[in-house]
Amino acid sequence: MSSKRRAFTLVELLVVIAIIGVLVGLLIPSLQSMRESARRTNCQTNLVAIGLAMQTYHDRWMQFPVGTVAEAGPIRNVAAGNHHNWLGRLMEPLDQAVIESHLNRSVSIYSEQNEEVLSLGYPGSKCPSDSTPAANASSYVGLHHPTEKPIDDSDWGVFVLNTPISRDDVSDGLSNTLFLSEKISTMSDLGWLSGTRATLRNTGDGIQSDTDQVEIDELAVGSIGSRHPAGANAMFGTGEFKFLSSSIDIAVLQQMTDRRDGQLPLHFLSIEQLRQRSIQ
Repeated sequence: MSSKRRAFTLVELLVVIAIIGVLVGLLIPSLQSMRESARRTNCQTNLVAIGLAMQTYHDRWMQFPVGTVAEAGPIRNVAAGNHHNWLGRLMEPLDQAVIESHLNRSVSIYSEQNEEVLSLGYPGSKCPSDSTPAANASSYVGLHHPTEKPIDDSDWGVFVLNTPISRDDVSDGLSNTLFLSEKISTMSDLGWLSGTRATLRNTGDGIQSDTDQVEIDELAVGSIGSRHPAGANAMFGTGEFKFLSSSIDIAVLQQMTDRRDGQLPLHFLSIEQLRQRSIQ
């Protein structure tokens, strides 16, 4: 007696495999997009926490934390000098009392006494999309000036050398002035507590999507940027955060960084108005 055997033919099996392959191919980009969306949200959460800590700091001391400290400017991107920065001064309002207790501001941030705390990989200073191998790098930077220039005490941003800025000094209004954004970290990053280009940037070259080359110059600072597709998170003085498109007009970005230019806010203009303005 013979019995019929029920099974897939080779052609049927190949068709099923092909269908599964197509479905997986369609699913992977969606998963990657969902993961990046979650990382971007976590990044915004970090910025919100820093922003709240900054307002708490101002309520207590009547000024925002100073950008960086040194005997004289301009700041060089080298591990020499005091260089205690704005982020380190937010440890207490960020509920990091233990880190605060280990910081010795009477000596350089690079001294042996601060070596342990500087080497920490503090999660609150790292964007989940930033894959730099430097564990102690900061993804977040205070803005010191609208255009590319060395960090000094005469800069027009909020976080400058040796000069604490208060709300009264931000004459353009907190809601119109950018305080913080992201940067793309590199292996030469001096750490999240270093008041150099590691935690201070300008907006002179717009929003970068890849590592810039200015780090070869000790006095160069560099622009903001991120590993997020098409833009970077940024925070205004009121604590409001926005995702800024990498295609944003550089003139708009630079004006938002200047705390006291006194001009009508360009970011209120439409794209067509901006286009007409550039033609004129």
